[in-house]
Amino acid sequence: MYDFYFGSKEQIKKREDKFLLSIKRMMPRWVNSLPDSEFLALADIVDKQGKSIGKKKLITVETGAGASTLVFAFYAMKYNGMAFSWDYNSKKGSLIRTICNETMCNYFNKHIDDYWKLIGHDSLSPYLGLPILND
Repeated sequence: MYDFYFGSKEQIKKREDKFLLSIKRMMPRWVNSLPDSEFLALADIVDKQGKSIGKKKLITVETGAGASTLVFAFYAMKYNGMAFSWDYNSKKGSLIRTICNETMCNYFNKHIDDYWKLIGHDSLSPYLGLPILND
């Protein structure tokens, strides 16, 4: 489905923002409600954070999966971190997983399940919500 040619690894590395934006723009509207400018600003912030933490593990958390998940998963793979997303919509999570596997996972030669976890539950739940990150 998303097995398009995005350029060589060298070309993608030079313009990771262009690579991410290309993937985002192919997402269906019901998953992709984030404006491109906010998407790129988020990517810039997360990339700078990943560069600044050195050997520490980059960990990102979001409530509601969507286009932003591409950013968090991409930089989790780049900086050997972990991204967590809470969302009730399992179809959305499945689509995002497919998109990641067919695009960025090919680029990094990594598997999405090692870098992104979707929790299909309420983020405020004391049992499966954000409090589980304290353990």
